[in-house]
Amino acid sequence: MFRLRAAVFGLSLSLVLSACPEKKVEPPPPPPEKVAAKPPPPPPPPAAQPRADKECAAPIDPGPVTEVKFGDRTAKLSGARLTFTDKDADGTLALGVLGPVNEDSGANMVALKKYVKFFADEKVDAIVVSGDVGEVSSGITRVLKELGATKLPIYVVIGNRECRGEYTDGVNAAKAEFPNVVNLNEVRVVEYPELTLVSLPGHHDPKYFGCSTSCQYLPSTVEEVVRVAKEAKTPVALVAHGPPHGSGPQALDFAGAKDNVGDEAITRAITDAKIAFGFHSNIKEAGARAVKDPAGTQLVRESEASDTLYLNPGPADATVGWDMNDGSKAMGLAAVFRLKDGKGSYKLLRLKPMTAAEKAEAKRLDPPEAPAPAPTPAPGGAPPAPAP
Repeated sequence: MFRLRAAVFGLSLSLVLSACPEKKVEPPPPPPEKVAAKPPPPPPPPAAQPRADKECAAPIDPGPVTEVKFGDRTAKLSGARLTFTDKDADGTLALGVLGPVNEDSGANMVALKKYVKFFADEKVDAIVVSGDVGEVSSGITRVLKELGATKLPIYVVIGNRECRGEYTDGVNAAKAEFPNVVNLNEVRVVEYPELTLVSLPGHHDPKYFGCSTSCQYLPSTVEEVVRVAKEAKTPVALVAHGPPHGSGPQALDFAGAKDNVGDEAITRAITDAKIAFGFHSNIKEAGARAVKDPAGTQLVRESEASDTLYLNPGPADATVGWDMNDGSKAMGLAAVFRLKDGKGSYKLLRLKPMTAAEKAEAKRLDPPEAPAPAPTPAPGGAPPAPAP
């Protein structure tokens, strides 16, 4: 009986268990989809650097191509770039180089005739005036017309003394008669098959400006010089009134008691862009010399060929004598730079004191004195006071 009851209980339990539904095992939930991280927002574009005034330093941008004649040579002008395609006939590119003329005094007009003859004897292909050509438009025009009569390209850049309006008006008046006058404030790059001239117009330090509208170049102007110099297919010569910052008394920027006063930005530009040559005339007493390095630690002797050469021709101004760092007295200086087979050299002209006949000629060539201003009427309509 007990066995029967146990069997019945086991059967009942089995039936109960079989009647319970099986528990469904749910699969694990899928992992959450990975959401791609949003890239960080792009950085804002760099703020545009201030640019020099266009009248001082035109941007080096392309423009319509026009043909320009310089005597028997033809060049193409595109924006701020002037390009000569024909190689020099004698294989040597020669440039006459003048430092500050400062004014159209009679003494300077006599000196300019001597410089022109020197350049003709040396068979130069062009003339570079590296700043401080004059301070009034009429004087600037008169100086540039004397040079423009050579029919050679006359490359002139503003220095630290000129007011921009006086400079622009003076250059434009000379160009009206002599289209071979080239304003390096506007034409920033001159390409020859042998050499590329790049201009850095004006000065970096306003405390040396001659007036409130003198031209100041900015970091962006220097960056343009570096960019163009790196792109150049030929060796580059920098035309800048101011010198690189040098080291010691034989550097092109040694200003006596003021020590070395050049611009470190020019030094960096020369080094960064590997600019091989330069014309820098601002520090008159440091002129009549050339150096192999921007620091001025190695002099280049006259007629010595050098892979690098930075020249300060000295003051072209013959109105007064200039005491030079080498102990000499300069009565007017000019230089010729030559480039042959990639090497540069230079030759100086040192004017002697004027003879009695030259002094008489200088007096005749002095510009007319500016008329005295009209006397201001006294208050109440009283007769004007007599001029002192």
